[in-house]
Amino acid sequence: MKEKRYRAKLMRRSYMLKENGKERPLGIPALEDKLVQLGCARILTAIYEQDFMDSSHGYRPERSARQVVGEMAFNLQYGSYRYIVEADIKSFFDNLDQDWLGEMLALRIDDRAFLDLIRKWLKAGVLGTDGQVIHPETGTPQA
Repeated sequence: MKEKRYRAKLMRRSYMLKENGKERPLGIPALEDKLVQLGCARILTAIYEQDFMDSSHGYRPERSARQVVGEMAFNLQYGSYRYIVEADIKSFFDNLDQDWLGEMLALRIDDRAFLDLIRKWLKAGVLGTDGQVIHPETGTPQA
């Protein structure tokens, strides 16, 4: 990293079966990439975690499905809530505009090398189960 010779490696494509019987594509990073990504995730968490509401649980550290179910049950019984609304943006991670993501990150992060590192992962490509390499122009792999 210090010598600026780091190169993001291809992600391996795998699939996870969803409850509805469909498959969700996953990107499995190389070990070296995963270690660097964990460090970057800590930095991103330090920057953005303060922006989330306490009631927000998705993709957040130290938050679990069990926690949210308990909080929902309590709030429905004792709080002023009367409804539960579930929302899911179809194929959000598959369709995320990579340039837009970079612009949004640049609003809060003034470190070109850090932003370039994230872009390298987005552009590295995915090795499919059939051995073909693809370079999606949109989206971000889910690990």
